[in-house]
Amino acid sequence: MSAELTESPSVSLKVRADNRVYKAPLLGSSSVLALGTARLGQELAHGSGNASGAGLPGMIVGVLAVVVPLVWFAGGLALRRAKAVIVLEDGVLSVRDRWGHLVLHTLESDVTGLHQVRIPVDGHKDRLVITSADDTPLVLDTRLWEEEPLRRLLGRLTGPPAQAPVRQDGTVNWSQFHARFPGAKVPWRQVHFVWFTTLMVVLAIAYVAFFVNLSYFV
Repeated sequence: MSAELTESPSVSLKVRADNRVYKAPLLGSSSVLALGTARLGQELAHGSGNASGAGLPGMIVGVLAVVVPLVWFAGGLALRRAKAVIVLEDGVLSVRDRWGHLVLHTLESDVTGLHQVRIPVDGHKDRLVITSADDTPLVLDTRLWEEEPLRRLLGRLTGPPAQAPVRQDGTVNWSQFHARFPGAKVPWRQVHFVWFTTLMVVLAIAYVAFFVNLSYFV
């Protein structure tokens, strides 16, 4: 980190969650979702082929089948925006996750390194690992945090009193990752992407089947 990125040690810094990575695909496919919702509602209401429709209840169930997970998803993003935060204040660095749980609480001076690594997960592989003298290493996907405040915070950590070195650790496999950063946690869905995808497909099929059959019992 260059010297101009550092902040005065007396200044409190706060980095909030940034949900643009999650919202962009949803907003980009909004027209497709709207058309799909209308089509699903019409088919459940009027039927298709030799299958009879369920009338107005079918239309309502079809719309709810799409709206309910969208509301759940939006609620999750709102919760993350409200709860997840990185704070550097009074010489203490603390990080809370999307549930508001404290996942890192250490003295600024105890931060020992900022490690930029590439891990074997599907999709975006770059991660930042913050290590400290006594706490478990913390893995951050920097895309999921406000860019400018995070840049300033990392600049602060590379200056006094922490003077944490920035290390380019490159691509590591899981054995190397756990050896270098014992106790560091990566979400299960990223580590076991194939299993996670399979589970999501099965749940999606069961979900659609449930709502299709529900429309005939309303």
